[in-house]
Amino acid sequence: MKTDLKLAQVRCDDEISDIVNKDIIMLQKDNSLQDVIVNLTMNKISKIFIYDGTKPVGVITDKDIIRFLYIDKSGRNPNQILAAELMNNICFVDKRLTCQQAAQLMLLNKISTLGIGSKENLEGIITKSDLIKYYITRQHDTSKVSDYMTISYFSAGIDDKVYELIKKMITCDVSRVVITDYEKQPAGIITTGDLFNLTIATSKLSIVQSSIVNYLEKDGLWSETGFVGSQLAGEIMSQGIMTVSPYIDMSDAAKTILEMEIDSLGISEDNTLLGIISKRNILLALAKAA
Repeated sequence: MKTDLKLAQVRCDDEISDIVNKDIIMLQKDNSLQDVIVNLTMNKISKIFIYDGTKPVGVITDKDIIRFLYIDKSGRNPNQILAAELMNNICFVDKRLTCQQAAQLMLLNKISTLGIGSKENLEGIITKSDLIKYYITRQHDTSKVSDYMTISYFSAGIDDKVYELIKKMITCDVSRVVITDYEKQPAGIITTGDLFNLTIATSKLSIVQSSIVNYLEKDGLWSETGFVGSQLAGEIMSQGIMTVSPYIDMSDAAKTILEMEIDSLGISEDNTLLGIISKRNILLALAKAA
């Protein structure tokens, strides 16, 4: 795999050991999908690490679960699906890796977490949020939002079914969809995290557990008539899109995303949505910062 980012050109020498996160939630590879769902929900996290005894062997995110439930054709109960079937490999790195190199690796491999250590021992993790905190507090980047914003974005109408949104997000590998009103103006946003929370919200877990068993049937969870799939985008979207000017500093946009605990910001000028800034865009700024 090729990348335009040159690790040899990195000028920042702060190591990831300075910001390592040792708060690791874990399960065993023979735990069930339902165990994974419950742990993600109860701990209010988006990823969980999978072990084989004392050895770290994989990681599962909320996005992985949505993708698996959409694609899997077995019709099994979640208690019959093992964590090992969903997990992805952990990208292990040395603790001497710089924060800038860590950002580059995440971008290159399209992942949100790095494991510090080896297949024998997971010493800690580095997430996108950890790197963004570093970018805000220790970098002195004067880049503007307009330098890194994503101009093109996926959109759907307020009357589109969630079933179609899930299909679009999985097939196109996107994490968010802008929802537009009848005049094609942005009215809100839906992220993969929103879909997961809608589906697995603690208050609705009993409904989900009964529905998820039959998610491949006609009235199953993800179908056009199912518990989640039949809902309209306008009914579940986060109302409105928080926006900022294209001329503010990237560091200020990054701070807003972390403080507000949101996935992304809209970039607006003269009441026109010009683009989107997400955590990925902030990693790009860190990866390229001189």
